[in-house]
Amino acid sequence: MKALIVVDMLNDFYTGVLQNEAHASKIVPVIRQLIEHARGRPDWMVVYSNDAHRADDGEIAIWGPHAMAGTKGAEVIEALAPIGAPREIVSPKRFYGAFDETGLDEILKQYGVTDVVITGQHTHCCVRHSSYGAFIRGYGIEIPADGVCVFDGVDNEAAIEYLRTIYGAVITDSAAILAADGARKAA
Repeated sequence: MKALIVVDMLNDFYTGVLQNEAHASKIVPVIRQLIEHARGRPDWMVVYSNDAHRADDGEIAIWGPHAMAGTKGAEVIEALAPIGAPREIVSPKRFYGAFDETGLDEILKQYGVTDVVITGQHTHCCVRHSSYGAFIRGYGIEIPADGVCVFDGVDNEAAIEYLRTIYGAVITDSAAILAADGARKAA
């Protein structure tokens, strides 16, 4: 079983207070295609790993108020929004990583997930910390390079290379993930 983890594709990171639309808009079609693929397969699930901050969270001191729990800014952008499909969960987080104090590991284990495909924002921060969380818990990690992005001024290629060399992530692209899954299904 695989889990597609969609990290922080939220209004506040798209057009809100920490807007990154110039970069994030390029990965939306890729992530949408992966979500549709995962929703159509019984051996995949979709996880929306979303900042949902409280005023006393440590990130607020660093980044200022953003993606505050219960606000429009903390909602997934409309183009990728959850639809309540089977094997689709929303996992709020208060720290950078998808696995940090969220219970996500336990949920994935209940479903028999062994591998994760991590997409979203930001390769050097929340995607990186989510990858670390997956790594220390023994999940196989795939990163579609066309499905992650950074803020201006950050080297996305260096961030991707870090995931490959430090966490052993398989760096690929969305087309290869879809083709490999199609070949596996046909076998």
